[in-house]
Amino acid sequence: MKRIFTSLAPNMEADDRSLAARLLSRPWMWKRGKATAQVEQWFRDFTGASATAAFTSGRGALYGILKALELPQGSEVLLQAFTCVAVPDPVLWANLKPVYVDCDKTLTLSPEDLEKKITSASKVLIIQHTFGQPADMERLMAIAKKHNLFVIEDCAHALGAIYASKKLGSFGDAAFFSFGRDKVLSAVFGGVAVARDEAFGKKLIGFTASLKLPSLFWIKQQLLHPLVLSFAKKFYDVLSIGKIKLEVAKRLHIISKAVYPIEKKGGAPEFVFWRMPNATALLALNQLRKLDRLNGHRKEIAAYYQKALLSLGMQGQEGDSSIFLRYAVFHPKAHGIIAYARSRRIELGDWYTTPIAPVGVDYKAVDYVMGSCPVAEELSETTFNLPTHIGISLDDARYIIETLKNYSL
Repeated sequence: MKRIFTSLAPNMEADDRSLAARLLSRPWMWKRGKATAQVEQWFRDFTGASATAAFTSGRGALYGILKALELPQGSEVLLQAFTCVAVPDPVLWANLKPVYVDCDKTLTLSPEDLEKKITSASKVLIIQHTFGQPADMERLMAIAKKHNLFVIEDCAHALGAIYASKKLGSFGDAAFFSFGRDKVLSAVFGGVAVARDEAFGKKLIGFTASLKLPSLFWIKQQLLHPLVLSFAKKFYDVLSIGKIKLEVAKRLHIISKAVYPIEKKGGAPEFVFWRMPNATALLALNQLRKLDRLNGHRKEIAAYYQKALLSLGMQGQEGDSSIFLRYAVFHPKAHGIIAYARSRRIELGDWYTTPIAPVGVDYKAVDYVMGSCPVAEELSETTFNLPTHIGISLDDARYIIETLKNYSL
């Protein structure tokens, strides 16, 4: 049985790797070209936004939105716990204050706890659509309107998801999307900010124009990533050759990391303040052409999990409006299941094993107080994710379910 991965550039197919390999030999195409503008246009058409701006990361896009708002220092930004440090960090970089709101069993923002956390200093609400599961937009938007909050939709997990017959990313005043290596689309790094209001959109574009493009070295890292990861996964268990090569590539900075150590302390790596270059935009465009197929596959695999878990007496993610970037399962021994599955050659997802992920985040540095979001903290101990990406076949899904069944016996 091959090793099954939830992470490690899951969306990259042969055509994506071929494109990355061709680009490696064409450095004159790395920084400038038409692709970045084409990505921005795609998102204007997709969301109906008045303006879009492309960055090297989703957190860079969020930072751009917050900076364009020109809020007073210390203004409060409400966001949910059970998230990645890549969300509160841009708030800190913009000299604003993150205020954490608990989530509910949908893994998204709790409207009840949101009402309790709003103060006179609250200016912005970030609504996260966790794993592609739409948040309760009707209630959350009503609360935001009542308190005059600027709404930013976090669609890093949710490109292509629908709520009430409307695309996520088109409800709020602004939204951002991510093309990180494990997201809906994988361009290794990349993100887009969208703005609904024309005046605000001009500010966003003006801010983006002030940013520089990445170095050639950084771009080369991203182009090498799908090629190195493909080799590493293929030979992962062959005398650990793949595993060793992956670790060496990270340590020698041949490829980039998803989250850098400085970010765990609230700091910012340089790349988050750069515009999207042509090369990674080309990777993103190639994946955008496959969006419907990628999401359709995720839904098919998730539907199988939903039905199969019922027979095991396990509780899985409910509903059919999600795109199921990953399929969440609830179990009191979640961490034990992750370890057991690894022994059966299955690398299950661990988003999120801490309320502000990844493990090692300095809670004081990011203003999180343990006990402030008890549901999120419980979920971090009692959830794990099943893979739904294009590399997972129904046979793989059956093997995963059989493994879960054996664990429960």
